[in-house]
Amino acid sequence: MRIFRYADPAHGRARLAVAAPGRSPIELDAAWLDAGGDDEPFLRSTLALIEAGPSVWQEVASIAEASNGPQVAGMRWLCPFDRVPSLRDFLAFEDHVRRGAQRRGTPIPDYWFEAPIYYKGNHRSLIGPDDPCPWPSYTNKLDLELELAMVVGRRARDLSTEDAPSMVFGFTIFNDFSARDIQAREVTAWLGPGKGKDFANSFGPCIVTADEVGTEPDLEMICRVNGEEWGRARSSSIHWKWADMLAHVSRSEDVWPGDVYGSGTPGGCCGLDLDRFLEPGDVVELEIERIGVLRNTIGDRPRDTFGE
Repeated sequence: MRIFRYADPAHGRARLAVAAPGRSPIELDAAWLDAGGDDEPFLRSTLALIEAGPSVWQEVASIAEASNGPQVAGMRWLCPFDRVPSLRDFLAFEDHVRRGAQRRGTPIPDYWFEAPIYYKGNHRSLIGPDDPCPWPSYTNKLDLELELAMVVGRRARDLSTEDAPSMVFGFTIFNDFSARDIQAREVTAWLGPGKGKDFANSFGPCIVTADEVGTEPDLEMICRVNGEEWGRARSSSIHWKWADMLAHVSRSEDVWPGDVYGSGTPGGCCGLDLDRFLEPGDVVELEIERIGVLRNTIGDRPRDTFGE
């Protein structure tokens, strides 16, 4: 099943749409009520739908499969999340890590092979399909990162890697926009990234549930700028599996429904690995098989851009 959020000017609010494999998206609230269901908060909130649990997910999937309800056409897709309780972004592709080590002239740190490391991103700084990415006033090196993002489905603690897959709700595309010059400076002070990452996290165009793509998906990933391909990879080339990430985070700590984990970018799927950076007006497209295309246009540089 695929879950979308869209802008509905007629109702003056965002609404949810769902689609069974091979079917067009339908209005969730209309289809649910037509099937005899009561009005529920999860008809209007992605987070509430995830928090409602597996029995509701199955009901919604069944309705999406059987319904001939109103199709959603001609609407603008929004970020599929109305709220993200927590955002963690991992560094899980070894090829990207090796390229970074080569740039620094250092070996990969031993701890990278011991545990899936991550930083906590700004879970409120969300943009979606076709939203402009604002250019931060403090950077001259704006970059994209092609990532697969996993959405946690249930609350858990102290997971084993065997139990962790049952916690996966689904996946979406994540563009971890990055201010590379300030990020490089921040990490020299032994913390961060902060301002190097927190200004824009783009997700979409939909969430695809794990029953459709599996809990360790093998999907083709492509990034393009102005129609030119910059990088390509497969999600299965990841070193740290999603089960590893969940088990690691859950040690003596709860994981929560709606939490989002980014994979980190595969090698060659960001400008930093290619020594290429974005310019105002660039159109960035991230495509992941079976999920779709996430497109954003880069905004203008503010007049007080750092170093200008």
